[in-house]
Amino acid sequence: MPVSLKLAPVFSDHMVLCRNKNIRIFGEAESGMQITVSIYNSSASCTAVKGKFHAVLPPMPHGGPYTMSVADGKTTLTYSDILIGDVYLAGGQSNMEMPLKDTLDGGRYTAEADHPQIRYCNYPVQPFLDEKTLEWERNTKWRAVRPGACGDISAVAFHLAVRLHAALGIPVGIIGCYLGGTSITSWLDEDALCATTGGKEYLDAFLERTKDQTDQQYQKAFHAQQRAHAAWSRKADEILANNPSAKWDDFIAELGPCPWPPPEGRKSAYRPCGLVNTMLKRIAPYTLTGFLYYQGESDYRHPHLYRVMLMSLIVSWRDIFKSPSLPFLFVQLPMFAQRDETMKNCWAILRHAQEQVYRDMRNTGLAVMIDGGDENDIHPKDKKTVGERLFEQALVVVYHQQAQNSPRPTAARPDGNAMIVTVSAPLRKQKNPWLFELAGEDMVCYQAEALIDGNEIRAVSKEVGCPVSVRYAWINYARVNVFGENGLPLAPFCLR
Repeated sequence: MPVSLKLAPVFSDHMVLCRNKNIRIFGEAESGMQITVSIYNSSASCTAVKGKFHAVLPPMPHGGPYTMSVADGKTTLTYSDILIGDVYLAGGQSNMEMPLKDTLDGGRYTAEADHPQIRYCNYPVQPFLDEKTLEWERNTKWRAVRPGACGDISAVAFHLAVRLHAALGIPVGIIGCYLGGTSITSWLDEDALCATTGGKEYLDAFLERTKDQTDQQYQKAFHAQQRAHAAWSRKADEILANNPSAKWDDFIAELGPCPWPPPEGRKSAYRPCGLVNTMLKRIAPYTLTGFLYYQGESDYRHPHLYRVMLMSLIVSWRDIFKSPSLPFLFVQLPMFAQRDETMKNCWAILRHAQEQVYRDMRNTGLAVMIDGGDENDIHPKDKKTVGERLFEQALVVVYHQQAQNSPRPTAARPDGNAMIVTVSAPLRKQKNPWLFELAGEDMVCYQAEALIDGNEIRAVSKEVGCPVSVRYAWINYARVNVFGENGLPLAPFCLR
């Protein structure tokens, strides 16, 4: 049966196409048909092969609105109100997914936001592909950020886009591709996951645990869990409304354990190697300016695997989108009191893994959020600060401009019974800087006193006579009090 001409669902009216790069336009068409794409004063042609076509428009400067036509000699498709600008794919889990309307001052931002040159496309969550999810996908639409009509845009991406548009004066497009609660393994395909240390074992263990499960069994367990979690959350909200200072332990004492995560299953949205195929790859290879990524919370049980998995994800995503050096801007996890005695300091380990990836991989930017977070809420409501710190990373990594960055250690050396840490920028004077620790050759860490002098920190502990290691903010949750003169927090570290 002949394939009718159509573009991939990520293309629609009001979209933003990427400036200053080859623009890839792709979709389905009858094999052998000549496809011509035209926009403004540019055009490109290609021949459909095996029911697919992939045309490449030459680079264009920012501008618009334009109309684009796609024709195969029998049918012509027309797309209107198209802008050319910078396009970012926002990925990860719930803290990237969190909609603007649900965040701090989100109601005001939603009501007042009037940015017709900022557009967004929330790609539908598709645990697996069937007629229902494919229909959702076909209804994917780009929209402009307009007053009262943008509450569902990613808040983090919104605040970054607002700053970018104000600073550069160009259109900005955001493609949302995320799902709350997902592990990094959900966004790695099988090759990328199995190429990592522990990845194949992780996948094999999942397949073994679910090998005898039927789809009906999974659906029954999933819906039961969803009902239980919704009921638990409603009751927790009632407790919080009556007692705003309630802690996580108070919820547990009254309600019992929180019924999360969802059950495992072969059709679960949370399965390894799932959403990368049913969501991310169906957007690719849309031409992008870069990636935005906020994820890691759901990987606290395997923090030592995270570094190599994140490196593999960056390489894999760049390959999927046919751009081996595409900028990757990501958020370091903030503070959160993870309640799991078997995983002490797991968030600190995840943060360290993120910092290592930032240092080791080119064209990456890491927004330090160690001064953010909430002791009891894994979803801190302040997303403006996150978006603005990602904006600063974009200025450096994408646009090669000067920007504000968190001070980071550049060297550490022993000095008698002290460790001297040199940092990248001057620090504010602080009477009693805390969260510093020292260790000797036995690598047992003890609390240390610290003295700040410009861009040097001198740390001493009475329990450690000959220190060989120093670390800072190596904890799941605490309040930090060390900041650079630029107002940004000192990045957490662990050095020898």
